[in-house]
Amino acid sequence: MDRRDIGYRTRRFRSPGALIAMAGRRAPDPPLRAMVFAAGRGDRMGPLTARRAKPALPFCRTPLLERILDWLADSGVEEAVVNLHHCPETIEAVLRKAENSGAAPLRLYRSREAELLGTSGGLSRASEQFPALARTTGRLLVLNGDTLPTLRLERMVRFHRLSGGEATLLADPAPGPEFAGERRLDADEAGVITGLSGAGGPGFGFAGVWLLEPTALRHLSGRSGGLSGDLLPGLIRSGTGRAFPSRAPWFEIGTPARYLEASLRALDRRMAAGPPEGGIRAAPGARVTHPELVSPGCSLDPGARVERSVLLEEVSIGAGALVCESVVASGETVPAGAVVRDALFARGIALPLAGSPA
Repeated sequence: MDRRDIGYRTRRFRSPGALIAMAGRRAPDPPLRAMVFAAGRGDRMGPLTARRAKPALPFCRTPLLERILDWLADSGVEEAVVNLHHCPETIEAVLRKAENSGAAPLRLYRSREAELLGTSGGLSRASEQFPALARTTGRLLVLNGDTLPTLRLERMVRFHRLSGGEATLLADPAPGPEFAGERRLDADEAGVITGLSGAGGPGFGFAGVWLLEPTALRHLSGRSGGLSGDLLPGLIRSGTGRAFPSRAPWFEIGTPARYLEASLRALDRRMAAGPPEGGIRAAPGARVTHPELVSPGCSLDPGARVERSVLLEEVSIGAGALVCESVVASGETVPAGAVVRDALFARGIALPLAGSPA
């Protein structure tokens, strides 16, 4: 397709909706390559990521990264690079399980970072280390390791192909509270990204998923930092970035509060696994309203109650204690008779969930 053809298609379709409608009548593209960012320290999660990488946290009892790899495989992606830095052994465990299970037909590669490079620096390094990521044919899917999309990827691929851009960003046209504090994408009626607005302002909510042509990598500086501050400005200047509007649910666990909120929303979509291995040790009179959010090895003493809460591994709830709409870190003991509500319970202390690291 030459530049005249690209320009013609861009002018012809007056809106992203028109592009999507036309996309539904075209066959999907061949499988993609992907990069998943899993190197970050997860500072906003506080104690929850002290000894493991954020993508290795259980999401309805299954590591979030495992769910992301399954989604990639189901979407037709054949190979993926995952970068590692913080607690890399916890990411390695998930990758080895995926490789050994044979359930996800993905070829997995590791990009190890001695120093944390950020998403922009991490993508630049991985592109140098694995030239297949930057080869001149095919497209690259890039996403954060703390975010699980659910959209049908082929629709985004079709939109991207017809829009004639170098990059397409997954965008929510009616962003909800999960986008609180996040800047918005400004786009014209054809979906061309024109800028970034302030947090909470008008525009699209960006869901952290990029679909890139190989030429889009020319906008990378190679320096450490984030894609939104490095790649996106180049796309805006060149007019080659597109916003793909989608209201398909997605789940992001960037903070303890978002972790709980996303876990509860996932229950509505029946994303939880079966009963915890070995079960929950619950004494007479103890009650758990959502066992799908309780990790293996947890125990409840007589009269203890756990309501709408995420419990990581090996948590003990004392007799008569109440844990409600909270997150409890692994290995913690909630004292008998305690009331933990809207809190992150870690290191023996209950912090208000809204005031926990964010």
